[in-house]
Amino acid sequence: MVLDASARSDNVLYIDYRSVHRITIASPLDEGTGRARVIRRKNGEQTMFDKWLSLEQQFKEGRLSRRQLLADSMKLGLSAAAAYAFVGAVENPSAVLSSAGVRGAKAAEGEKLDCVMITIQRAGDLGPVDAMVRGLNRGAEELNYNVRVVEALQGEYQGALEASAAEKPDLILGLFPPMADPLERAARQFPDIHFANLVGIVPEGVPNLKSVWHAGQDGTFLSGALAGMVSTEKLIGVESDVLGVVLAVENGEQHGYLAGYQQGFKTTNTKGTVIHNVIGGNSPFEDPVKAAQLAGVLKERGAGIIGTSGGKSQHGVLGAAARGGYIGLGMDNDQCLQYPDTCLASVLVFLDRWVYDVMKEVRTSSFEPGHHYVGLPDGALDICPFNEADHKLGSTLPKVIVDTIANLRSQVLSGAIKVSGTPEL
Repeated sequence: MVLDASARSDNVLYIDYRSVHRITIASPLDEGTGRARVIRRKNGEQTMFDKWLSLEQQFKEGRLSRRQLLADSMKLGLSAAAAYAFVGAVENPSAVLSSAGVRGAKAAEGEKLDCVMITIQRAGDLGPVDAMVRGLNRGAEELNYNVRVVEALQGEYQGALEASAAEKPDLILGLFPPMADPLERAARQFPDIHFANLVGIVPEGVPNLKSVWHAGQDGTFLSGALAGMVSTEKLIGVESDVLGVVLAVENGEQHGYLAGYQQGFKTTNTKGTVIHNVIGGNSPFEDPVKAAQLAGVLKERGAGIIGTSGGKSQHGVLGAAARGGYIGLGMDNDQCLQYPDTCLASVLVFLDRWVYDVMKEVRTSSFEPGHHYVGLPDGALDICPFNEADHKLGSTLPKVIVDTIANLRSQVLSGAIKVSGTPEL
């Protein structure tokens, strides 16, 4: 793989093949040693080579994080694509992906396939990224894949995609809406690789590209309706007819969540009011401190229950609920189990299944390109079993409330209730 076109000349520096996972600047290996040649020149490439090896050593010793390694490699003059390739090589020096493109025969014969997941949010969020990584690992085990996760820095999404695509995996998964345009460009550039944007929207007509977006409003409609009944009946310490919602950003997904909260809450509390605010900033899904502050603002404005909109930020809202004096609504996973005293219910988004299903499509040569919009009727999401014994707050609610939510859920499933994804702003 060419690290940087500007580095090519008659006398070129080559990097140790085994050390950096097939990354060279221009030349094949020395057949006798299995190593690429390092050619000394008077203008300092040998020193640069030493710097690359130093970065690798610092990373392996734990003195550099992955993001620091990426940033420092770009400071040494590598392009974004080359830097991502270098980081991937340092992380996985022996994990050489297949050099063959996607072929139906390969999948049908049961050979090991290769999948790269590129996320713009960090793993360890106890939310959507962790869920999708679980699906990736399940696919690796059950569907016979090599898998790898890449955390892409803001502004470097295209570089991360191109570096990953150059290894010619069978499938590249890009997570969240900002990956949509880079994925479309990569899919057109690399037609033999399957690409999927999960929680995003890509255009129709690209045969190796798909996206999956969810009707999140189906889930927040149910949790909002539950909050409406609790506020109407003044249960579990809630004295207010105001539902607050902390959104991460202003986009279609987040607006859908807000719209569901609004419609559900007002369905069961006709006097109710829904207010919201927005985290924003550079890391809106990874800012629990600001989310907690905004929840406090909503509480001061009268909210007795505060809904969240996913990601790591929601843990700021839920974690501050006890001292803030409000009840929370979770997202993505069943947050009631982590916050038993303050979380009333959670919207479960089965993102792990989305990942597994796309991996299965590639494995079975049944990849379905284009955009796919899924909701409660498709099994893409649901409300948590809030009334079960291991849910401290929900299990105390009257049966009439549990039955009402079950009835509303049935109506959404049947199509009798169609929840709009457009909020009142």
